[in-house]
Amino acid sequence: MAKAPTKKAVTQREAKKSEQLKVETLSPEKVHQLFGLPGPYEPPPEPISLVGYATFWDCGSSIERLREKHRSLFYPTDFLDKARFTKETDSWKWRQLRLVPIEPGKPFTEQQKQLTNADRPAAARELVTFLVMHFLMTGERFEIARWRCSDVLPAKKQVIVGPFSHLGLDIGTVSDGWESPAISLSAIFTPPRKA
Repeated sequence: MAKAPTKKAVTQREAKKSEQLKVETLSPEKVHQLFGLPGPYEPPPEPISLVGYATFWDCGSSIERLREKHRSLFYPTDFLDKARFTKETDSWKWRQLRLVPIEPGKPFTEQQKQLTNADRPAAARELVTFLVMHFLMTGERFEIARWRCSDVLPAKKQVIVGPFSHLGLDIGTVSDGWESPAISLSAIFTPPRKA
């Protein structure tokens, strides 16, 4: 029988930092209104919040659609027009994004070792959805450096999201082995849907 994923407790430092980054959780209906989408139809109840994580409703929109509707929020980057990962969508569901990213200044393989067995690197679409939603909700850009995501381009480079400056949300790429104090690993948890 497979072992159920468990959450590793965040450190006191991470909990304190994430408390400063407290993010309001919107209902699925309000998120869909914010993005101008129909539905949601019979969304599941909000999951129990986790210390150090922002709980948010992921409406499944692609980065391509978000860029079309909110062009001024994105840094102008030509490669996004043709990149496959920007066209990906998902079904509606709750997500919990770790507010303090993992291990800045390490290569991806070292950062990945710090994930709990219930977390995974966020897809760029999930992280971008959260950042755009937060901006539309508050009028404030959520401060991040560069967060590695799970998306990998054909050239074997990983997608990174951030920073979100007055010039717009930057989306770029970096190799797995690249080390920089400004590059961290994003982490996301998708709570199981209760029956």
